[in-house]
Amino acid sequence: MSWQAIKERLANALGHHQSPHILAASWACGVAISLSPFLGLHTVLALALAFAFRLNKVDVLLGTLLINPWTLAPYSLVAVSLGKLITGRAMPFTTHLPHPADLLDGSFWRAQEAAVAPLLLNWTVGASLCSLVGGTAVYLAVRFLAARRRRALPPAASPAEP
Repeated sequence: MSWQAIKERLANALGHHQSPHILAASWACGVAISLSPFLGLHTVLALALAFAFRLNKVDVLLGTLLINPWTLAPYSLVAVSLGKLITGRAMPFTTHLPHPADLLDGSFWRAQEAAVAPLLLNWTVGASLCSLVGGTAVYLAVRFLAARRRRALPPAASPAEP
């Protein structure tokens, strides 16, 4: 297989033949899901939305890769801080580490609710806002770039607008 054939297959998989709107919506959907507070459900949600809205599945899944093990910790810090700024709910912080045997006691976990509830609220609010803003920004950027690229192509090479 030649390099040209490989490039063409990759371009087709990445939605080269699709309209700027579909391409931008696919990437925006993936990024918005990636930034959403639904950790662990990104792939399932991405594929469900890609099928429901007839988006490019490869582009949607690639968009979900924004949050990964390397970026999750800094993103979580930003999302929780943003959520705290919006909700105004402070999070109690302790430097006391529990004894390992305490982890098996149900009362220990019930006592953690005071610390975990504000954290989850701040995470949900912050991550939801990041998801909406990030998805919108990616849609606008990708649509602009795809439309500009399409205008630069000769008319015969440019795919038809659906």
